Amino acid sequence: MEEKNFIEIETQTITTHSSSLESFKKLRTNLMYTENLKVISLTSSIPDEGKTVIAFNLAYAFAQMGKKVCLVDCDLRRTSLKEYLMLTKHHDGVSELLTNQGKDGLNSTNIDNLYIMLAGKTPPNPSEILSSSHFTDMIETLREQFDYVIIDTPPVAAGSDATVVSRAVDGTVFVLRNEFTSKKVAKRAIGELTNNGGRVVGVVLSRVKASSQDYGRYGYYGYYGYY
Repeated sequence: MEEKNFIEIETQTITTHSSSLESFKKLRTNLMYTENLKVISLTSSIPDEGKTVIAFNLAYAFAQMGKKVCLVDCDLRRTSLKEYLMLTKHHDGVSELLTNQGKDGLNSTNIDNLYIMLAGKTPPNPSEILSSSHFTDMIETLREQFDYVIIDTPPVAAGSDATVVSRAVDGTVFVLRNEFTSKKVAKRAIGELTNNGGRVVGVVLSRVKASSQDYGRYGYYGYYGYY
């Protein structure tokens, strides 16, 4: 995959609150010390739990320490990653690459060491595309080129996409929004991942308010190793 295109990242959308940044650094450290973990997917039970925010900031945190990182948008149904980018035209992405309909989709950014692969056009059959050998080949190619590959996937409730990706990566981080998703729903989603061959390496609790006076734009994040 060649690094041809250049996407300008809207850096003001990156979390800048010191406590939030520290939380992402702690998450980064925990993942670095997890064995055999280079390709990481993120998912949640349902939409709006903050998985894309965490995926973006996690990739940024790895890039800050000099690691070459690729952030891949595999939420082919309802992409949110483009909200963090200043795009003036369509860029080929995962869907075009996996169906041989476009370029490789790998883009450099204005952040050192950070590369992005967008979702591309919404396909009629996301799960089928992600289940193909082309997707596995793509993951292995990225594994060779980058220190870390961070993959944003749809919520488990959206279909089988997150489960399919979870089987193909080294580990999955499960995002749980504080006081938003029931424990029953979360346990069912985690069970679906693990029962189908996924490796859930930890749970991130999002939107955790530290205090009424000290609150970042996206809230604070706590990481819990999965047992």
